[in-house]
Amino acid sequence: MLDYKFPFIKKNISFKALSIVMICIYVLSLIPILVLGFYDFPSADDFSMALEPHLKFVATGNVFSTIVAAFVKAHWIFFNYEGYFFSALLTCLCPAVFSEQLYFLVPFIIISMLTFGVCYFFNAFFVKALKLDKHLSTVVSMATLIMMVQFLKTSGARAQGFYWWSGAVNYVFTFGMAFFWVGLLLRILYDEDKKACKRKFIWACIWAFPMGGANYLTALELAIISFLIIFICVMNKFSKIGIEGLGEIGRKYVKLIWIPAVINLIGFGFSVTAPGIKIRSAETVSNSPVKAVLLSLYGTFNVIMDEMARWETLVVLLLLIPIFWKLAGELKHRLRHPLIFIVFAYGMVSSNMTPAYYAVSNFDEGRLVVLAWMEFVFFAVLSVFYSTAWIRGLIENKFFSAVKESGKSDSFSHEVSSAILVLFAVLIFGSALCVVPNPHYYTATSALYEIASGNAARYRSENSERLKALKDPSLETVVLREYTDAPDMLFYKDITDPGFDDYWINGSMAKYYNKKEIAIERIKHEE
Repeated sequence: MLDYKFPFIKKNISFKALSIVMICIYVLSLIPILVLGFYDFPSADDFSMALEPHLKFVATGNVFSTIVAAFVKAHWIFFNYEGYFFSALLTCLCPAVFSEQLYFLVPFIIISMLTFGVCYFFNAFFVKALKLDKHLSTVVSMATLIMMVQFLKTSGARAQGFYWWSGAVNYVFTFGMAFFWVGLLLRILYDEDKKACKRKFIWACIWAFPMGGANYLTALELAIISFLIIFICVMNKFSKIGIEGLGEIGRKYVKLIWIPAVINLIGFGFSVTAPGIKIRSAETVSNSPVKAVLLSLYGTFNVIMDEMARWETLVVLLLLIPIFWKLAGELKHRLRHPLIFIVFAYGMVSSNMTPAYYAVSNFDEGRLVVLAWMEFVFFAVLSVFYSTAWIRGLIENKFFSAVKESGKSDSFSHEVSSAILVLFAVLIFGSALCVVPNPHYYTATSALYEIASGNAARYRSENSERLKALKDPSLETVVLREYTDAPDMLFYKDITDPGFDDYWINGSMAKYYNKKEIAIERIKHEE
């Protein structure tokens, strides 16, 4: 038999050090993504949804009047096109309403809201509700955000999720807000500051209604959560379900937490019964509710697990296991039903797809894919946590009930520290193998490639030339030159030749810049 020892590092990795490293990795990975935003330019719905607010600002220069015009346009959309009133309002407040030079703010606004929402939720869940280590909670937040943002596979999803205002603010921004709202609900129950709980309760009630009018994917999920909250409150009232870990303040607010949930359902009810939905549905091919649910269940396998989840996602989830193992050691209550939770998680991911399959019979647009991917990552992380905590509780209960860890550790053991470093090494080495032949493999490397190759600069230069013509008051008819090679990370849709289905973009842009007509000059390609 062989006699050997594995080489382990002699220094333990502390929780704080790992959290700092993960924060640095996430922040550094965002730099090329945010820098690419300076080459961005509005397109498609940015000109139609924000048309009236833009014209108001051009006519008056008054920001307050412009915001009022956005509310008026959102009201019109509610009655004539779509029911998601909150998302519609945000879409009408495109930064380009005030100046195209402000459009670089799009990725900053979107990613900031997503980052804040995810961090706020995990801090509320792990630190406030479960009373676990804050540094490990930060590690989980950063790992989740890295997977959400960087592991997004398709360029169309990246463009519509981070750089195109009308898609990004409608989906990713409100998705981040959903994390914030659910985090508020958790903090109401588990925060130990009475005044803070009161403030958070008021904020939860205020945001409950507009979150019911977010994009239908997010709004449906929040409606499901609101329904579950009401159900749990009723069962708790009749002592059928207990809520663990509540303090004196939490026991008071658990009797009131149903209020923001009901307000959210009312907002959702307004959204799904909007008059504009009937008008919009006449333009689309829909499915029956049953078929939409079945397609959603299949789509989670097909669109997400099969087409989007790659090896690096598995590596990061493996990396989270020792973090969750440590967190689970501080749990005061056992988690006992992993299978039920995983089924619930799968159902929630699938429900994210249901509105699209029901309304338009497909799940093709990048803005839909980006939200489904982020939802999958979130519930994959929670499923790994639940499973790890369940396994640890089962092992300790059955085999080591008398041998519990003594004292609270703030670092990993030599063996676990070594395993973490090995997984980091695998991730770095594997990423290098994938990025070298395909610079678009990750979101950050794709953004870096577009900048370094000059594609982004050429796109900005061509848009600057377009803008000169569009803002020339002497021109009633403007002919815009076709883009040479628009970066996939930035480009969504362009104007088209007359007679095509997307000709509405030409009309919207013409009204936006007060032109009689806008056409496109095609580049002649040599045969």
